[in-house]
Amino acid sequence: MTSFISLLLPLADALIVAPPPPGRVVALGDLHGDFQATTRVLRTAQLIDEEHSWIGGDATLVQLGDILDRGTEERMLWDFFVRLREEAPLAGGKIVTLLGNHEVLNALGQAGNFVHPAGREQFGEDRCAAFMPGSEYATLLADCPVVAIVGSSVFSHASLPATATRESLAELNAETRKWLLGERPDAPYDLCHMGRDSPVWDRTFSNPHDRSVGYAHCMALKKALGRLGVSRLVVGHTPQDAINCACDGAVWRVDTGASRWVMSGACQALEIAPGGKARVLCESQQQLELARAQEEEEEADDLVPLEGAPLLTGGDALDSPVCDPDA
Repeated sequence: MTSFISLLLPLADALIVAPPPPGRVVALGDLHGDFQATTRVLRTAQLIDEEHSWIGGDATLVQLGDILDRGTEERMLWDFFVRLREEAPLAGGKIVTLLGNHEVLNALGQAGNFVHPAGREQFGEDRCAAFMPGSEYATLLADCPVVAIVGSSVFSHASLPATATRESLAELNAETRKWLLGERPDAPYDLCHMGRDSPVWDRTFSNPHDRSVGYAHCMALKKALGRLGVSRLVVGHTPQDAINCACDGAVWRVDTGASRWVMSGACQALEIAPGGKARVLCESQQQLELARAQEEEEEADDLVPLEGAPLLTGGDALDSPVCDPDA
């Protein structure tokens, strides 16, 4: 099976560092099983046409993780990115997809009630087995970096450790890959806690949403960016009312909760021009009206919990696995 991840350098270079891309870089936030919202954003960014084919030329698309869970169209999104991954390089473009906390939860066997009933068998009869380290789909996820540097930006699903260096991030990517391939027994610690330095869980730079970040955190971030030789951090993970920045532009928050199984938020993307200037790409009024008309014709399914079990929070999921990878 083809991986939907397009790496920019050989896997030996565990920190995915791309040379300055020839074209623009477009950052796409959490998708959570919503194909319609995904294609709306990509059309707004002029990366795909009405037939959902790549028209982005030499653009680099960075998707910040959380393709999985919550929605009904996870497999459709997976296959869609498989195809884009094959199409984009033919036009000089690139696709980079990061690991989000929900990809991690699936590999841990702890996604539990985050999986929509319609998605339980989209990857086979036993979803836990499908994503267990060493399995077919976990092997494909092993191609996803936790952190990637593309041009003048560093991309991470949720956050950046205060002490981050290129060496420490490369080690995290390499150890995460080993875990997903079944070559080490446990996931790296930074994927399994919700503290300050977890790149897939920490909300220091995004919560409360649409608000400023404390001075000390901003200063620590700017020092880390300096060590990495980049200008900004781009994260998803925490839905915002609209894409926005904090810390004088040192961090951009691009998760708008666009999936209709999250909050049907704004379908937006962040564009970073070759010169480094960032701007938010928004739907036109005509696009919004067409999308709303289509949504009125479709009745979205609610997220239904598994029988006899309450919905889990992220912390609950980490503490109470649904299946035992060692069983």
